[in-house]
Amino acid sequence: MSGEKITISTVLGWKLDSARFAGADAMNAGITLEAESLNADKAVQGSDSYFGDAAGSAARAMSTKLKNEAVTTGDVLDAIHKQIDTTTAALQSDIKSLQSAVDDVKDSEWNLFYDDATGDVKSYDSNWETIKKAWGNPASVAWKTAACLNLGANLKQAFWDVQETDKIGARNLATQLEHVSDDVKLALAGIPEDAALRDILQKYQVDATKSDIVVWPDSTLLNLIRMYKPDMQPVEMTVEEKAAMDELCNPLHGGNPMNYMKFNDIKDEAEEFGANNKYTAVNPDSKDDGHGDAARHAYWNARMTQEFGADWAKQYATAHEGVGGNGPQREAMDLNNNDVGRQIGLANMNASKDDLKTAVIAAVDNGDTVVIHHPDPNPAAPAQIAFSNTVPWTDTTSPEQVDIPLPAKGK
Repeated sequence: MSGEKITISTVLGWKLDSARFAGADAMNAGITLEAESLNADKAVQGSDSYFGDAAGSAARAMSTKLKNEAVTTGDVLDAIHKQIDTTTAALQSDIKSLQSAVDDVKDSEWNLFYDDATGDVKSYDSNWETIKKAWGNPASVAWKTAACLNLGANLKQAFWDVQETDKIGARNLATQLEHVSDDVKLALAGIPEDAALRDILQKYQVDATKSDIVVWPDSTLLNLIRMYKPDMQPVEMTVEEKAAMDELCNPLHGGNPMNYMKFNDIKDEAEEFGANNKYTAVNPDSKDDGHGDAARHAYWNARMTQEFGADWAKQYATAHEGVGGNGPQREAMDLNNNDVGRQIGLANMNASKDDLKTAVIAAVDNGDTVVIHHPDPNPAAPAQIAFSNTVPWTDTTSPEQVDIPLPAKGK
């Protein structure tokens, strides 16, 4: 839900039972997987009386390995179940507090209402109407204003708490997939036969953050940024990502809130460029994991390099991939294309935006970037990365398999 705009009424209408059912399904799948793997291994381990040679020993060793991997996967499914239950319980509590804050606004004597998107509280009555209702007492305007500020602060905090719990819970859920064994990750990923692509796939992976997922910015900085960008929404991110954003934007860390305007403008420029270019003119879906997506990532990093320097751009863009649960093809594609973009930015620090776009298009056309496609006609086969000059613009695809990450190789 990163960046998705929600409203107070949307939150109050959430039905959380389906989340609990999904958690129970994950738990039951884990129990079944563990039980079946233990029974299968028990049968194989009992084969030494009739399968006692070296091949038998190798089969039993392999069975033990597969059993351990299945048990680990079962534990991951159980952890997913527990994370869903924990997040659902926290959301229920937060939503109850939000409903209470809404009721306080509605029950106020000052005829108040709230902005469904921001939580700002105002009165239906003009100041003159307020004075009239208070029998001519002008102090009533100050009392009404104080009520608006106090109730608005409570409502905004309750609304922010729900969003924080939701976003952090979603990312913590995704990070559980990092605990699947490396062999299972590699088996599900579909490794390319081409050596250069295989190197990119395995090199451009990052470990999930070992710290908690947090929401940025905090409510104080959020309200400050909203003075310039009223529709700013808090986003879940890694601690490392937050550190980069605080360094850029938070006055308490030497940053400047106006840098967020530049950062957001660059993001919007990149998204516009990624959605509207010669590739998406032929294939609109190219904006997702195709040539348009490659152009977006490269341009985004090139522009961040121009504005904030290559070191900061790499710090942020790499930390951005550390939320966990990222599919290996998409993660390798993004990190590789980010790297290409920073090199373009460094080589064109004073270039215009149009010249930078031209350089990015050339990189995509030359195959410096990678895209995702299905090399195997079998639709069940995993999608793989490919150099962008080897795949027709209409033949890219998005990975359909579960986003099980690959182990990081230090990039």
